[in-house]
Amino acid sequence: MNGLQNAFLKLVVPPAQAAQRKWGIPASVTIAQSIQESSNELGWGQSQLARAYNNYFGIKAEHLAKPGTYVELPTKEYVHGKIQVEEADFARYEDVNGSFEAHAKLLAIAQRYRPAMAATNDPEAFARQLQRCGYSTNPTYASGLSHLMSLYDLKQYDVPPEPAAAQEFKL
Repeated sequence: MNGLQNAFLKLVVPPAQAAQRKWGIPASVTIAQSIQESSNELGWGQSQLARAYNNYFGIKAEHLAKPGTYVELPTKEYVHGKIQVEEADFARYEDVNGSFEAHAKLLAIAQRYRPAMAATNDPEAFARQLQRCGYSTNPTYASGLSHLMSLYDLKQYDVPPEPAAAQEFKL
């Protein structure tokens, strides 16, 4: 692991663990997602969306939402198995904590992610369920998350959720 990667982990581990305690989302998956979603050729957390707008997960926003709460940027989406570049509206956050809180809350309360929330005790199963629930258009999204979790031993950052963490949202 290089210095940039270590610095990135120091930035994202605390909010990922806070999200796991509050919402039950495995920190290892959240960290892997933030790596996968915010990286570019310069490294982890170096995407324009992460650096300039504190959006570490590619969370989309409603077009013409309240001014200043979103930004329009090009993104790559898989459509019928092929990558296409499209314009999309992405949420903006004041800081890294806001991004991680919004991500965890989305997964915990959105109906479409209930199958993933039923697998919070198994990070790989959680990642597979996220893909099945349509979190990403990338057909290898879950395997990419699992690879990152294994390669960088991200499960070491998992913490027990608070007893009531998102219980009302689990199946």
